[in-house]
Amino acid sequence: MPIKSIASWVQFFLGSSFLILIMLLPLLILSALLLAVAYRFYGAFLERHCRIDPDRETPACEVNDGVDYVPTRASVLFGHHFSSIAGAGPIVGPIIAASVFGWLPTWIWIIVGSIFVGGVHDFGSTLMSLRSGGRSITSTCRKLVGETTGKLFLIFVLLALVYVIVVFLDLTVVGFVNQPAVATASGWFILVALLFGLVAKRSGISYKIVIPVFVALTYLGLWIGVEFPAPALGKNVWMAAVLIYCYCAAILPVGVLMQPRDFLSATFLYAIMLLGVVGVCAYDGGFELPMYTSFAPKDWTYMVPFLFITVACGACSGFHSIVSSGTTSKQIQTERDVKKVSYGAMLVEGLLAVFALACVGVSGGLEGGPVAAFARGSAVFFGGLGIPEEVGLTFATLAVSTFLLTTLDTCTRLTRFLVEELFDWRGAGSRYLGTLLVLALPAVAAFGSFTNPEGQVIPVWKAIWPLFGATNQLLAALALITFVVFLKHRRIAFAFALVPAIAMSIMPIMALVMMVIQHGPLSMLGGIALAMVLLGLYVTLMSLKFVCATNPGDSVATA
Repeated sequence: MPIKSIASWVQFFLGSSFLILIMLLPLLILSALLLAVAYRFYGAFLERHCRIDPDRETPACEVNDGVDYVPTRASVLFGHHFSSIAGAGPIVGPIIAASVFGWLPTWIWIIVGSIFVGGVHDFGSTLMSLRSGGRSITSTCRKLVGETTGKLFLIFVLLALVYVIVVFLDLTVVGFVNQPAVATASGWFILVALLFGLVAKRSGISYKIVIPVFVALTYLGLWIGVEFPAPALGKNVWMAAVLIYCYCAAILPVGVLMQPRDFLSATFLYAIMLLGVVGVCAYDGGFELPMYTSFAPKDWTYMVPFLFITVACGACSGFHSIVSSGTTSKQIQTERDVKKVSYGAMLVEGLLAVFALACVGVSGGLEGGPVAAFARGSAVFFGGLGIPEEVGLTFATLAVSTFLLTTLDTCTRLTRFLVEELFDWRGAGSRYLGTLLVLALPAVAAFGSFTNPEGQVIPVWKAIWPLFGATNQLLAALALITFVVFLKHRRIAFAFALVPAIAMSIMPIMALVMMVIQHGPLSMLGGIALAMVLLGLYVTLMSLKFVCATNPGDSVATA
């Protein structure tokens, strides 16, 4: 073969068109196929192996108080659950990880993690809660492992959730200040959701008619936000307004606001992914994301463990266990829906994370942050379908920004559930007082500030942000270990859950230990990291002690 011909083939294989073929299509089309196959076969294995019983009465049907325990059809609950666990997490984490380590290791972890780690984690967390009267993962731990271990686990989760509220409270308010259109769009979504919940519950009109109408009204909010942006208000004013909203959202019956709003909001991400996947087929530009960079591209930034810490929501996230055992388990009509809602939503979130990789590869870089890169990449793919870039950019930016508020009020409600469990509170009074207690500390932290070693004044949440990923993943490890104990008590083979539990235990503990060494145990970051390590190790070792026990006990074997 002539040398010129060989050179032409080499040029073809290294050319942008071929890169699009071998990178973008596997990142999207192949990923969707792998996740669909996993849902069909591995999801069926989980149902069969964990002894899902569709005839067993769920807490939603048993209690059905019309406030927190509300039997809900799977299609509506899926939207609520997906909105609660997704937010900006599967967008920000994968984009940062791919930029640091390359798209290939990030993609592999997203696919493997969402199927065999995060999917098992979410499925198990929901199932355990269903078998425990709809109570949280920490309550299951208390029953299976012991009162002391369970309470320490509960304290660990409370601290993690309060931190999440602080983070998303500040990010939501900053978004409203910097993008008044987002504030208007968010307010419109709330009004539409309230009306949707009212019509769906009391009108008797078929969902086939109601859903398209209200989805259209929801999308109208994007145009309204752009045309009628909110007035310029100070950060403290927006902070107070968002805190009041979170209080109201957390005490209202779940079917009044949260459930319909999350269902409608989830359609944004569905639309972004659908348009994006179709747009890839018409895209003929370049792909600028490196396949692989380095095992240690920066000091103290090693692929193991930080790849598994950074991606988080796209592959496995401890926050999902709180959602699954918090709001979701209280709305499931039948155990048959666990696979559809919990395992299915984790796989769809994995697909969203893969789409985020494709977006950053065509966005031109991380200027403006991961969310901005995702929006620019989405707009590029939309452009392949003839959608103007400015319209696509606005749609993607507003759609993602509104999910910050969704995560915030969901987290407030979940934390209230844990406070009620901690003090064993019941009734309407606990709903009002518990929510007030939940928002008190985040409010103080959000209005405060912190001075870093360089003398710069930064928000408190930003000061301890490096701990968030490791703490979140350690929470996932504790939930998986609790699931292993749960399975052993029921004399079910648990290797499929033990392997990811061990892996997810090692990664965050390694990361936290590295933070202690890097910052010192006497610093704020190092001290908190050390406390989390000790707390996580204690709960992990006590749980594994029960796994290794010859006789797990008969007290809960048939629960």
